[in-house]
Amino acid sequence: MARTKEQAGSSSSSSKGKGKQKEQQPRKRQYMGRISESESGSEEEMELDPSDKPIWDSGPLDDKPEEWQPTLYHDRMNKLKNKAAAFICEREVNEAQLGQFGVFDKFRALGWESALKCFDKDKSNLFLTEIQEWMATLKCHNFNKPSQMKLIGEVHGVPVEMSFDTLKKLGKYDSLPARDYMVPALDDLLLKLEKHVRWNDMLAVIFLPGTYSGILYRKNLKIEAKLLLAICLLNVIPRRGDKEQVRYPEVPVLYSLLHGSPRFPIRYLIIHHLWISRNKYGRDIVPYCRIITGLMKQQKAITSEDRGLTKRHQPFTLDKLGIGWTYTQSERYHKLKSKGQRWRALKLGARDLLPGEPDEPESDEGVVPSGDEEYADEPHGGENVGQGGYGRGYGGMFYDYAQQSYESGWAYNGTMQEVIENQRPPASIFDTWSGSERTLSDQNTTNSASIERSLKHSFDRQESWNRTFAYSREVVTNNRYFDDQARRMHADWHAGRPVVEDPQHVDYASLPPYDGSVSYPTPPLHHSQ
Repeated sequence: MARTKEQAGSSSSSSKGKGKQKEQQPRKRQYMGRISESESGSEEEMELDPSDKPIWDSGPLDDKPEEWQPTLYHDRMNKLKNKAAAFICEREVNEAQLGQFGVFDKFRALGWESALKCFDKDKSNLFLTEIQEWMATLKCHNFNKPSQMKLIGEVHGVPVEMSFDTLKKLGKYDSLPARDYMVPALDDLLLKLEKHVRWNDMLAVIFLPGTYSGILYRKNLKIEAKLLLAICLLNVIPRRGDKEQVRYPEVPVLYSLLHGSPRFPIRYLIIHHLWISRNKYGRDIVPYCRIITGLMKQQKAITSEDRGLTKRHQPFTLDKLGIGWTYTQSERYHKLKSKGQRWRALKLGARDLLPGEPDEPESDEGVVPSGDEEYADEPHGGENVGQGGYGRGYGGMFYDYAQQSYESGWAYNGTMQEVIENQRPPASIFDTWSGSERTLSDQNTTNSASIERSLKHSFDRQESWNRTFAYSREVVTNNRYFDDQARRMHADWHAGRPVVEDPQHVDYASLPPYDGSVSYPTPPLHHSQ
């Protein structure tokens, strides 16, 4: 908040004469700036004329006069209806759960594993006032190369620096050798992503086929990318606002995590994302609050005895992924479901299967994109099931698929993206189609593959059900055999015939005609015969 305070000026006459003394000009008002309305004792007086105060309603903050930047920043933050929500805190990621889905392996492949940890060692405080003071006084000094970039702000008069060096000391960010990293242009990482030369390739890796034209919706992400995005929105590239859509700066981050390259320093991303968040009008967020807190403690701007607002920092776990996720678990597996896609992972320390013990059906393990939350047990399909689901094959009238023979199991050869690419017509034909024709072809292939996979799921479920009762049926059959054998031996004993528990097989075809002189035991008959 900012306010003006008039200094006391002498306007009374020291003379008792009859004439009025010429009025003394009032002194210039002083501009008083403070961080919050509740802290009347923490004002820092700035010798500024309120009439010179600029208006910040567009453009970056660092284009405004340097002496007014803290005041303008405090004004903007103190006008927020829910200011505490603008301070985004990272969350510690549960490795025992998320590690089984390969999350930690993907972050380690880029040297970003520190982004999954929190190093401020404080699980109950949010130093909102100190963080806002640091953001308001933040300055970016000139640098010759990206690794020399430094952001320096003040907290209680103590300068606190965020740089490649201080972040490395805080959490060992970018753990791979420096030669393994490349520094992308800022336009390719945060500013003008749609002009990236590999923009469409990146979208194809993280989205379901045919779903990334126009607005990028979060529900259309592959389930692996969707899980990574939930973490990145807190720990890697934090933001508020509409969580239903995927923002452009999140695309290269997800692509690098899924693809394992290109590798770029996460410190470069953190520093630039924080600087943009501070300067861009209307952004109204403070990202990386726990990193900032760690730096303030590291550089003695706050001590372990200081206390902020009470806030419990909860860890990131599978049962708290938010709306759109369903988490269940069995004895051996963690299971996730989101918008028709399913994914399971073996629990850490899960027991081994006993000899002959069947595992859960494998069909639950695959990620099957579908518009429905459940699998279709009896999907509707005609002659084109497996070769194109609708109309004249999945290419419609664009291509004659009659010349392509049906291949059993075509829907299971790799991931869904690989299936779609394998089922496309020759490139000499496919490349001549328009974008809408290609999209229709890929979507029809997806529908057909989903039907094939649903049929297999139904068969596997029925087979699992049959195996469940196969043992009990065999036990009943054996018990009936033992009952029949006991009756046979009792009948032989009662008739005076030799009683044999398991008599040898008798070849009656080779015996002479029966004359009544020899009595053979009654042969055993198994119920199954």
